[in-house]
Amino acid sequence: FRSMANGENLAYDWRFNVVGEPTEWAFNWDYAEGGTSQPIPRDHHATLFLTMNVEGDALTALRKFFKIFGKKHPAKLIVKALVEEDDLVHRLKVRRKNSEIVLLEGGMQKRDDDDRDPNVGNYASFQAKTEAGMSTIEKIVDITALNGIHAVIPHKRVETELKEGYKLVSVTGFGPEYAKDNDEDNEDDEYVVDDGKQGLATRFTLFHKDEEVARCHMTYEDCTYDPSMGPTIEMIAVKQSRRGEGLGKILWYWVKIFIEDNFNLECLNNDISPGHVMVKATQLLTNEVETRQDKEGNSMIPVGFKSFMFDYCGFSVREQKGAASFMMGNSRPKDEEAVKYISLLSKEDMSSRTHESLVKKMPKIGKGYMRERNGKRVCMYCKRVGSDGTDLVCCAKCSIAFYCNAQCQKTDWKRHKKWCGKSREQVRKMMIDEGLIDEDGGITIRPTRGVEQFYGSVPEKLDVLSSLS
Repeated sequence: FRSMANGENLAYDWRFNVVGEPTEWAFNWDYAEGGTSQPIPRDHHATLFLTMNVEGDALTALRKFFKIFGKKHPAKLIVKALVEEDDLVHRLKVRRKNSEIVLLEGGMQKRDDDDRDPNVGNYASFQAKTEAGMSTIEKIVDITALNGIHAVIPHKRVETELKEGYKLVSVTGFGPEYAKDNDEDNEDDEYVVDDGKQGLATRFTLFHKDEEVARCHMTYEDCTYDPSMGPTIEMIAVKQSRRGEGLGKILWYWVKIFIEDNFNLECLNNDISPGHVMVKATQLLTNEVETRQDKEGNSMIPVGFKSFMFDYCGFSVREQKGAASFMMGNSRPKDEEAVKYISLLSKEDMSSRTHESLVKKMPKIGKGYMRERNGKRVCMYCKRVGSDGTDLVCCAKCSIAFYCNAQCQKTDWKRHKKWCGKSREQVRKMMIDEGLIDEDGGITIRPTRGVEQFYGSVPEKLDVLSSLS
């Protein structure tokens, strides 16, 4: 309260902006927000996403699609009626005609008339768990000639040999407990929609010989405040002892290729022209995930998760709309959620790409200098989103705070100077010295007279998690 009353928001800045101390892997890799943290590949398993980009009711269009499909193939779409008025997902099954055999099962988000995002309710997802289900997906793909209508994500482990002893391993699947929740012999005939704990995810691991040197975790269910369709980067980091060799940009290069090859589903957002795939990134804090050489090549500079995604992968601030904007409010920074639009490749483009040509084009190994690919950033003072990273003024000392112009930077300096260029431990000590937190991480509230008059009696101490989560 005291910090907010003085316009400092030091606790807020400490959590969202101050570069974290370097750790081996930067994140807790045993936790993921929008899917499992332990994807398990399974035989004859795959996820199919279908986009119903039509005027009117998308569910009606989906029924029509399967009616046409059923004329050539013995399959029928079953839509389970919504039980409660506030149900958000239509339960779907594809059965073999004149049989109880289930080929595919999944769901389709209910359309909300108040939602401004055209993706909501316009796409369906199906799971194949048998050889017959995989065959059905292949037939669906065959009859949808237009690229961008569907995306198929096989649940499997893939090893890709690169060069100089490096290889990429991608593992896609549901979590280890998914099979128990979605037993094929389930007597109540109920499909269990992913609860986020066991949902679909892909874990990318870059190896040098037998050493694990970089990781990326990507999920497919929405784990941001943006319900639009697209995979989400939740974590990406280089092992601490291998930072500064350019491995972060190499890993992102291959993750992007994986998305282009597998998730070729056209985004329907109003703020992008047709012909793009949307990739999201979430919970962009400042954990150190890589280091880079300065332009003179004299020193190594820490690169946080947020900076890596915005400044070197080309992600931009995702401005929230409608209900999402209300939910975000002032409790989270605008630049904690990001988006990048990748051009949708045609089937001809994808078929013409060879592994050898992709390996040849990959970034050079061992180069600590990273080329900037600036995305949209947000002014730390007035919260305006710039047209791109170069449209805003960057603080020369910390390279974290961005401003519209010198006036915004000057006005914000009283607040910003408290943590500018300081490490997390330095800011933490400052907060302890000022009585904002105690040694254990609990927030100590010492309200100013104005705050006390406004809020009335305030307890002396509020115990919270040391992480201030």
